[in-house]
Amino acid sequence: MSVMSDPEVVEKNYFPIREIARRTGVHPVTLRAWERRYGLLKPMRTSKGHRLYSEEEVEQIEKVLQCLARGVSIGQVRNLLAREQDKLGLPATTGDGKNNWQAMLDETSSLLRDFAEPQLRRRLDQWFSSFPAALLLEHWLKPLHVRLERFRLPEAHGAQIFFWPLLKEQLLLANGMARKNLDKDKSQAKPRVLLLEIGVQGQQAFIQMFIAVLLAAGIEVITLTYPAGLLELGSTVKKLGAQGVLCYSHKALPKNILERELPSAVQGMTDPLWLAGDFIEVQRLALADLNQLPLTRVLAGNTESAVTQLRESFKL
Repeated sequence: MSVMSDPEVVEKNYFPIREIARRTGVHPVTLRAWERRYGLLKPMRTSKGHRLYSEEEVEQIEKVLQCLARGVSIGQVRNLLAREQDKLGLPATTGDGKNNWQAMLDETSSLLRDFAEPQLRRRLDQWFSSFPAALLLEHWLKPLHVRLERFRLPEAHGAQIFFWPLLKEQLLLANGMARKNLDKDKSQAKPRVLLLEIGVQGQQAFIQMFIAVLLAAGIEVITLTYPAGLLELGSTVKKLGAQGVLCYSHKALPKNILERELPSAVQGMTDPLWLAGDFIEVQRLALADLNQLPLTRVLAGNTESAVTQLRESFKL
């Protein structure tokens, strides 16, 4: 393990793990797992043992992200990059011809059919630490939701009742740790958003996964539960020191919320209202009046792109 003195750190432009996490959107826990468990990163260390990353390490992280997005198994990434095949046009496959995301979906479905709670909890812990939340949301959770909705088994309903609360519980625990780690970082002021938690059926797990994405990007999140959160929304933003309100939903929202309640609540606000999630595309017409408000900002449908837009608005 190479150790650097503090003057060398300044001279050679090495960065601490918190800065790399902000730049790449990959949580420090995941960066450490990529280093220890998979040998994907080789950061330098200060005399006190703190990790330091170079621009080359940042490029390596981006390559790992590209591989994971294509469906490459985290365990296969190192050999793939070593062979300089990170620009393959097709996703890497497992031995049976499936890419890694498909294999994860199949494993999750199998564990749910068997109601294998301990094994499922262990796998969720492993996946949460090994994959960025944005990739999990796009390539695992969204397709899994579609798959579960199409289950034709007698026990399908019971499997969903079992799964969604368990997933939400695991995400709440993970996000609690992420918040504590974010609070420990006193290096600079962090942007803060108020996230409206609208209780559409099956929505809570998606909200917690999106919160995990925001926390990994260095954005503080305070949730406001609908409908109480709509009361005096503008003053609440000011009192909590937030930079705006974020309305995220994977599912379509009731029309009365989009056409009456939300537009009424944001009248007079002087901070942005961001809209994010799959509901935007399926409810374009219902959003017409809301979109005409001067501070409304519609973010990209893709999770990573949406968070990039948020970070740019905060000048991160």
